[in-house]
Amino acid sequence: MINSSPLTLSSIFKQAFELTKGNFLAFLPILVLILLAFNLFSIQYLSDINFEEPDFLLHLQDKTYLITIITLLATPIEVGLMLMGVRAARGFSIKSTNLFAIFPDSARIVILALFAFVAVQIGMALFILPGLFLLMMTSMAQPLMCDFRLSMVEAVKRSCIICYENFGLVINFYMILFAIIIASFFTFGIALIFTIPFYLNAKGVLYCQLFDKQSEKNDEELTP
Repeated sequence: MINSSPLTLSSIFKQAFELTKGNFLAFLPILVLILLAFNLFSIQYLSDINFEEPDFLLHLQDKTYLITIITLLATPIEVGLMLMGVRAARGFSIKSTNLFAIFPDSARIVILALFAFVAVQIGMALFILPGLFLLMMTSMAQPLMCDFRLSMVEAVKRSCIICYENFGLVINFYMILFAIIIASFFTFGIALIFTIPFYLNAKGVLYCQLFDKQSEKNDEELTP
């Protein structure tokens, strides 16, 4: 259900909080599995590194490459979770199995994630800020590609244009959510069980506010 009130951070987060209370159980089984897998991987990751060895930095670098690859391959899960938040923001009920709907688009999502990763890394090399800017401007490209059945180029273009038009809102939105996620780690990660669904719902609300309204505007312009 798209809120027709003015687009503000407070309205986005208020709606996201209400959605999170209503659909928390739909996200819970997936998040528990993800967090368990993350903990097991972290334990294995640290156990394989001997910090007393002279070349432990090389082993650490190899592990970093592995994490990057795993993160890219796991991108479809992230996009699927966000689209669950989008579905909730549109007023539909959601369930854990909605995640499987994203799998046919997995290859395209990973390819787009790879291109975005390369672009962001180039931006990061240019004093970090350009990389962060690109990361936020392209953050809606993958769900747009799947949701509106766009090409990769068109999805990136539309994400950049609309996010740039709402630059201040988008930047502040991600800064606040980033701070919330970071603060969750100080609870030994326990708070992530709630803050991750909140993040996904908030991103779903923002997405609907930005792109559903834009789609409606385009339809009106095309109507004779």
